[in-house]
Amino acid sequence: MTAVDQKRTAPRLPIPKVTGVEVLFRVALFSALFVYCGFIFSLLLVDALLPFWSVEESSVPAVLRFWHNPIARAELIGSVRLSVTTATVTALLATLLGVPTAYALSRFRFPGAVVVDTVVDLLIVIPPLIVGLTLVAVFGQTATGKWLNDTIGFLYTPKGIVVAQFAVASALAVRVFKAAFDQVNPRFEQVARSLGASPAYAFFRVTLPLAKNGLLAGTVLAWARAVGEFAPVLVVAGTDVGKVLPVQAFLNMSAGNIELAFLVTTLMVLVSATALLTFKRLGGQVYIW
Repeated sequence: MTAVDQKRTAPRLPIPKVTGVEVLFRVALFSALFVYCGFIFSLLLVDALLPFWSVEESSVPAVLRFWHNPIARAELIGSVRLSVTTATVTALLATLLGVPTAYALSRFRFPGAVVVDTVVDLLIVIPPLIVGLTLVAVFGQTATGKWLNDTIGFLYTPKGIVVAQFAVASALAVRVFKAAFDQVNPRFEQVARSLGASPAYAFFRVTLPLAKNGLLAGTVLAWARAVGEFAPVLVVAGTDVGKVLPVQAFLNMSAGNIELAFLVTTLMVLVSATALLTFKRLGGQVYIW
């Protein structure tokens, strides 16, 4: 009997009937989906349109008034430059320290591995304000922290911004890096080792190339997380030195410049959306937990 004959004589599975309960279930699912997505899209739409929509007596939109205000324009450009610079340094540090940490958590079982893994998750879920207060206590109250602060200078400096961003963004990067390494079959490394490769050679020439997209995605996500960090930066660096984009939006909101604050937040939404799309494009489909 040929394959065509087998296909013709194969029994056909009955098509399940769609009952009224299943219809109601699907309607409930898609209703929740549309309500949630509509809520999110409405927030993003208002955030995107408000800088071009004047809510004051002046008929000139906020984005045009901002463009003709050299002081506000210089402040925003400075905030963008500071945010991009500190977030880039933070992402590089998170990658440099996060990749070996994630590889160790993914491949080895050692005493305290569960504790380390839990601490990484803890840094993701605890309020960022607590991270900022803890950093201030470390660099301002402990002997070692005071020595580091006096020697290098962390509090109320751009270095403090990097430390505050790193404390939060690095944990998310480690989680993504670990997920990328978990997707690589350890047998590939074992085969390389059986052929005479050293552990370092197997890591750099076998594992790292296979996990490359996931590692790049983790770096991008860490960068985006660092750009949007607010509370730790405000506590550690203050409002004079730490005028990154979130702090700039907060200061404009506090001063009553609502439209200018929304202009800053719109810029942050665009940056975050671009970073998130890049993350998904590179390898963000892997499971983080």
